[in-house]
Amino acid sequence: MKNEINIITDNDKCWLLNTIVKLVPLLEKNGFNIKSIWVLPDKLSYLKSYNIPFWYLKTFGLINFIKLVIFYLIVIIKNLQRNIKNFKYFDLKKNIKTNYITSINDENLYKMLKNDKQKYNLIFTNHIIPKKLLKLKNNNFINKHASLLPSFRGLLPFIWTKILNSSNGISIHLVSEEIDNGKILFQKKYNKNYSSMINFYLDIFWDTPKCILKSIQNLESKNFYAPKYKSSTFSLPNKKDFKRFKECGGKVINLDDFKFINKIVGKI
Repeated sequence: MKNEINIITDNDKCWLLNTIVKLVPLLEKNGFNIKSIWVLPDKLSYLKSYNIPFWYLKTFGLINFIKLVIFYLIVIIKNLQRNIKNFKYFDLKKNIKTNYITSINDENLYKMLKNDKQKYNLIFTNHIIPKKLLKLKNNNFINKHASLLPSFRGLLPFIWTKILNSSNGISIHLVSEEIDNGKILFQKKYNKNYSSMINFYLDIFWDTPKCILKSIQNLESKNFYAPKYKSSTFSLPNKKDFKRFKECGGKVINLDDFKFINKIVGKI
């Protein structure tokens, strides 16, 4: 059996839950032992709880917000049809210990990671991994980012790539103390002119399981990617930034995006 894997994720029942539903059997098929899943409250930069949807409403506007809500609800309904209600699915169906915690500094998480076993910790969260965890021996923290790192570090990179007319991609990297700045394990550029942010995310989350597997294999063979893009970092966009995004032809979600919703809930 290969090194054990832990997953640390935000409590997103749309994109992240379905991505991990596809990821787990792929990793198991390739001999990895999924030890546990740790579920944190949703977070977007400094925003938590009801402030997150309020930010989307305030920044993207009512029409986009309604479309996003309908998109989310369709995914949830399709999940329920497959008997996937929440992350406890892994406890009930996969016998993978699933823990709901309120903080990334949870003491039980720290104790579990502190053991002497070599492990990979897959990160699907906007919570910042504390130094105390990053310094633990035998632990590798691996993160997905939706840009060609080190370009467009930070949140919602698609907004900024559209404004600056830059290429899109996905990067899998080791987590370091500086955000989105660890060694790159895997990278893929998308030579596509995306019609919307959701159109881009559909590709990103479809590809994530395969990219994660490849990144772990690269880490085991110490095959790192040399950075070849210019470094840049951006914060959470505001209404003024979103106006620039729209002026550059950017869109959040189109009606056509609903046709491809099975890229989230379908089999990999």
